Amino acid sequence: MGEKRQRKPMFIIEDLETLKVLTDPLRMQILVLLDPEPQTVNQVAEKLGLSSSRLYYHFNMLEDHGLIEVIQTRTINNMIEKLYWVTAEDIDINKELLNFSSETGQENITNMISSSLEVIREDIMRSFQARKFHLEQGGKPNPLNMIMVNSKKRLKDKTYQQFITRLNAFIKEFNELPEETESGEDANIFSLACYLYPSFYFDEESDKKERK
Repeated sequence: MGEKRQRKPMFIIEDLETLKVLTDPLRMQILVLLDPEPQTVNQVAEKLGLSSSRLYYHFNMLEDHGLIEVIQTRTINNMIEKLYWVTAEDIDINKELLNFSSETGQENITNMISSSLEVIREDIMRSFQARKFHLEQGGKPNPLNMIMVNSKKRLKDKTYQQFITRLNAFIKEFNELPEETESGEDANIFSLACYLYPSFYFDEESDKKERK
């Protein structure tokens, strides 16, 4: 296929329509799969366990709003196939679209959270089903650890900032690990999802007054 073209570092979503395109769980999964390397609709469909016909609409939506692009076409068995790739290494959202003081901003945030969690759920369940199918076909068992944690801790702002700095460094380390696809050894795909956020309750202020 030759050397891949250079992507721009960041794609910033500036309008509501593009944000709505992004916050569809299936389209989020497509973007995740296309991030490492260019692929065809058929290749993505096979990995998701879906028919190609179900994905064409979503690919078109992503392409029309600049989130993916065709970087190469090729002919296989007299059929023209398009190789798609994400247009940027990362995606950010204009903070005005996530302004919680407005009703639209609240809806956008809700959609982002719901879609993101749905993508994780779908990925985990599909992984279980694919692994079960692999074992039923005679594959070898290969138990691997999965971490799922939900915890709360009361921290001072300084402690929180120190911890989040270390956490960001760890996430960066994971993202910069080389893809081990050409070593000749068995390698698996691992997904890292992280949510760390300030957690407030409606009686938080009264609690603070009582502690003074």
